[in-house]
Amino acid sequence: MNEAEIVAAMMGGDPAAVEELVRLYGNRLLRSAYLLCGNETDAEDLVQNTLILAVRSARRFRGKSALYTWLHGILLNLTRHYHRKRKRIIYTDEPPDQQIPRPSNPDRLDAQAASSLLADAIQRLSPPHREVIVLRYYESMKIAEIARHIGLTKGTVKSRLHYATRRLRELIPQELNLFRPTGTYDRRNS
Repeated sequence: MNEAEIVAAMMGGDPAAVEELVRLYGNRLLRSAYLLCGNETDAEDLVQNTLILAVRSARRFRGKSALYTWLHGILLNLTRHYHRKRKRIIYTDEPPDQQIPRPSNPDRLDAQAASSLLADAIQRLSPPHREVIVLRYYESMKIAEIARHIGLTKGTVKSRLHYATRRLRELIPQELNLFRPTGTYDRRNS
């Protein structure tokens, strides 16, 4: 199915359209959702809600952007709502859950550790800075695309990218830090 057929099928209530959306875009949306919210379960919920809203509002899709860009816009709005909701402080008598997940494959420990450190560093960025990092480096969007996607000027996007990468340089251990000015050059010549 092409994008027009998927949208037409969604408008007609065809379950195959949702299956096709999940097949084509599910993993990309899940990766973005996880990077934007930092919790796998919440990311899955955000993607599910994105798909539900997409089906419900399929008639509003005008085809001015790619279908994935439209879906990602829905995901960004849901993620922003998620962060606003989480800012509310809830006091309970229960201790916080601090269980650390163990990797299932010890051969991938280094890659998982580096990935985990990067994901943790991205979570420590402010939501606006996290958004531009995810869109630029994980969704491979150009500056102009990011600006259109989130409704900012190109200058604001560049500024946010600058400050976000500067903050990542501070948060990531130096031996894993590809955001420092010399990048991987030091490691190759060591």
